Amino acid sequence: MPLRHCLWILPALALLAACASPTDAPHYSAKVERTASGVPHITAQDWGSLGFATGYVQSEDNVCILARQYIKFGAEQSRYFPDDEKAWASDFFYQLLIDRKDAEQVLPPKLEALFEGAAAGYNQYLTDTGVDQIPDPNCRGAEWIKPTTTLAVKRVSSVDYALDYMLGMIVAAAPPTKDSAAIALMASGELVAAVDRYMEKPKEGGSNAIAIGAEGSQNASSLLVANPHMPWNEPFQRFYPMHHIIPGELNMLGANLLGRPRVGFGTTEQVAWTSTVSTAKRHSFYQLQLVPGEATRYLFDGKEYDMVRETVSVNGREHTFYSTHFGAFLVKGEFFPWTEQMAVAVLMPEVGYRGEISAFEQYQAQTVSELKAVHNKYQFMTVNLIAADARGEVMYTDPGPVPFVSDEQLINCKALGGAALDGSRSDCQWQSDDSAADAGILPPDQLPLIYRRDYVTNSNDSYWLANPAQPLEGFAEILGSERSPRTLRTRSGLDMVQRYLSGSDGDGELGITLEELLELTLLNENPAGQYIRDDMVELCRAQPSVQLEDKTVDLTQACEVLADWDLHANLESRGAHVFRQTLALANKGEYHRYLPKSFTPAIAFNVEEPLTTPSGLDESTGNAVLKALAEAVVQLQDAGIALDASLGELQGVTRNDQFIPIHGGPEIEGVFNKVEASFQGEQAYPEIDRWSSSWIMGTEFTHKGPRVKAILAYSLSANPESPWHRDQTDMFSNKQWLDLPFYPEDVSRAALQTYQLEASR
Repeated sequence: MPLRHCLWILPALALLAACASPTDAPHYSAKVERTASGVPHITAQDWGSLGFATGYVQSEDNVCILARQYIKFGAEQSRYFPDDEKAWASDFFYQLLIDRKDAEQVLPPKLEALFEGAAAGYNQYLTDTGVDQIPDPNCRGAEWIKPTTTLAVKRVSSVDYALDYMLGMIVAAAPPTKDSAAIALMASGELVAAVDRYMEKPKEGGSNAIAIGAEGSQNASSLLVANPHMPWNEPFQRFYPMHHIIPGELNMLGANLLGRPRVGFGTTEQVAWTSTVSTAKRHSFYQLQLVPGEATRYLFDGKEYDMVRETVSVNGREHTFYSTHFGAFLVKGEFFPWTEQMAVAVLMPEVGYRGEISAFEQYQAQTVSELKAVHNKYQFMTVNLIAADARGEVMYTDPGPVPFVSDEQLINCKALGGAALDGSRSDCQWQSDDSAADAGILPPDQLPLIYRRDYVTNSNDSYWLANPAQPLEGFAEILGSERSPRTLRTRSGLDMVQRYLSGSDGDGELGITLEELLELTLLNENPAGQYIRDDMVELCRAQPSVQLEDKTVDLTQACEVLADWDLHANLESRGAHVFRQTLALANKGEYHRYLPKSFTPAIAFNVEEPLTTPSGLDESTGNAVLKALAEAVVQLQDAGIALDASLGELQGVTRNDQFIPIHGGPEIEGVFNKVEASFQGEQAYPEIDRWSSSWIMGTEFTHKGPRVKAILAYSLSANPESPWHRDQTDMFSNKQWLDLPFYPEDVSRAALQTYQLEASR
C-alpha cells in the first residue's frame, strides 16, 4: 500500500491538528517535538510509529549520511564509486555478510516493527522531498539516493562497527602463488609489539564515563556523565541524540549512532548508562600450520582440513574469502604474511542481534543491578558499561563477549612469539561455559564488576581502578592489566573526581553537583604538563640553547612561554601548542597514552601510588627533552606560528567559512576533554579530524526525576544549510549546555517546533 503522509509544522504549545485517514487501514502516527538545537523528542503509541518518526527526522537532518550507510551495508558503494578501491573492499566484505544472510534473522515483533518503520520513515522523507530537492547540497540529486528496505536498516543495526577495523586485512587475505615475492617474518619481539599497537588502535577512540553515587553527590542523588569520543568527520560513526516515548511503556532519552533507530545509551526514569572502550582483547589471532605444498590446507590435531572458501560477486567482480572450520577469517597484510608454511586467521565473537533484542529489557531495568542482569543474559556489549540509578547506586563492569582464553592457554598456546595462538591444536581454542550467553566467551561471573555508592569511572583503561578504594584484581589476562601504570587521561579523571568529592575544587562543598560534573568534563587540565612542565622549564633555563645538526636553537622564549602556560587546553591557554608539539615530536608521531618513552621520570611508577606516579623528569633525560623542545620551536617558527599564541587562535573547525575555536587536547597530553586535531603547518590545528569529544550528556536523578544537560560538539546536522549545522559547535566552544526535558509535559513546554507524522503502512 502506498504511504500517505500528513505533516504540520506548528508553533510551540499549539494544538496538533488531526490527520484524518480515509480508511481504517493500519498507519504510522507519531508526534515530533524539537527543542533547542533541533533535538527531536518523539511520542508514539507503538514501536512501528516510533521507528517511522525516527527514520523521518534522521533523514531531515542527515539524509546524505543515511543514504551512504544503506549502500555501504548493501555492498553497493562500488556501483556508484567504481574508482574507489576501498569501496570495492568494503563491498566484498559486506556482500559476504549478505550472502551468509546474517541480518535475516526473524526478530521479536516490536523490533521488526521498529526497523520496518524506520525504513518507511526514510522512504517517506524521500517521497515528500524529492531527490532533486534534498536540502543538503552534499547529495542533492545524487543517483545513490534511493529508497531503502527493512533489511537494510536491520543490517545497519546488526553489524558490529568494529568489523571495519579488521576489514582490510580480511579482504587482503589470499594464498601465495609461485610468483609471490618472499616475505620476511618480523622477529617475534617486533611482531608482538606491532600486534599490540594494532590492538591498541581501537582505543584511539574511546570515551570517558563518570558515575557518582548518592554518597558522592552534594544532593544525595546519583549522577552520570557520558563523554564518548568519536570522529567529527566520519559519517558512519556519527552520534544522533533523540528521545523516545511510548506512553506507559517507554521513556528513553539519549543517543545512538546515526542510522540506528533506537536510543542506545542515555537515561530512563530510573537508570542511566553509557560505555567506554575496554582493554579486553575481543578477538584472537591464530597461527595455522599449513600442509606442505598446499597453501589452503592446514593441520588441526594432526588432521588435514581444507580452508572454507566463500566467493562473492559484486558489480561484475568476484572475490574469495578464506576461513577455518572453527570460524576464523584468514588475514594478510600489516604484519601477518601468508606463506607456503604458515598463515594467520582471526576469530571474533558473534553478537548479531543480541544487543537489539536486549533493549526492551534494558529499558525496563529499575536499578543498576537489574541492568547488569540483562547484560548477563545477553552479553552483547563489546565495551565497558558504567551506570547509575535513581536509588543512589553506581556500577562499573566489562559485561560483554570476551573470548574465553585462560592465562594458561596464553602461555601454553603461544605462537609467533605471543602475537597469536597455536591454531593447530584444539586445546588452544576458546573454552565454553554453559552460564555464558554464547559459546566461547567468558561467563558473567568471570568478568569485572563493582557496585559503589560514592563513584566509579573509566577512561579506556583496564578495570583495575574503576574506584581506587576497591581495586578489581585477579581476572583473566585477556581482560586487561592490573597493578600497572594508568594512562594520563585515567589519572586526570580520577584526580579531578577526588578533588571535587573532597571539596578541594574550590567551592568548599563535599560532593559533586551536575553542573560541577560537566565543568570537570571540560576543565581541560593538562596532566602531562602538570607532571613534567616545571622540570622541563628548569632544564631549558639551565641550558637555553640546543644544537640541531648545523643549527643552534634558542629556547629562551619557549622556556618562558611554558613557564607562564596555565597548564590547560582552554581557548585562552598560551603556550599549550609548544608543549603539545614537544610531546608529539618526542613520540615520533606515534600515538601514545602515556608520557614519551624517551622521557625518563624522576619518580617511577609505584603500584601503591598509581594516580601520582610516574611523575617528573630525571636529569638524565635532559638531552631528549630539550632536543624535542628545540624541534618543536623550529617547527612552529618555520610555520610562522607565535610561541605565545593562544590555543583558541590555532585549534578549531570551519563551518560555513567561519572559524570556530575549539578547546581540549589530545591523548598524548591526557586532556580529559579529548580533542584530536592534526598539526598542519601554518594552519596549526585547523580541523578536529580524529576521535574527540562528541555527544556529552550529564544526568542527575532528583526527587522530581531525571535532570539532563548535554551538547553534541559537532552539532546535529551535517547539512551546511541546516540551522543546526553549527549551533551546538558554537555552544561547545563556549562551554554551554542544552537543557533536555524528560517528561512529556516538560517537552511540550520547551518545544520550539511541533509536527505530526502520519502515513498508511
